[in-house]
Amino acid sequence: TGPANPLYIANMIAANEQGGFTSNGSGVVTFEDKGNEIAWTMNLTNMTAVIASHIHLGDATHVGATSGPVIINLFLPNGPTATLNGEVAHGSITNANNANISLDSLRVLFNNGNAYANVHTSAHTSGEIRDQIHKTP
Repeated sequence: TGPANPLYIANMIAANEQGGFTSNGSGVVTFEDKGNEIAWTMNLTNMTAVIASHIHLGDATHVGATSGPVIINLFLPNGPTATLNGEVAHGSITNANNANISLDSLRVLFNNGNAYANVHTSAHTSGEIRDQIHKTP
């Protein structure tokens, strides 16, 4: 068998948003680099009134007014959700379906800790939970 596909993860919690608030919610986004695509799955726990989730450009210091721009949309519900628990979304990032950034550039961001995933809610429209996307051991 060949080497395993590289895996990346974001373990999202409120403290990483540095907004000075707490949240009962948390989430995990896993990313599997399959070469010609990066497959992803998002699981949320106790997240209420979710309005969006994205991958943003930026390291852990980019918070509040210095938050990085959205580079990839992950989960965009039609309106604020009820309380979510479990898998809420999954997808695939390819060069063909994402014009904002190439897969090669995205891999560099993931490997260097310069991209983060977060979840926005009605209560915290700039983001309620987040984490830097990092390679798993």
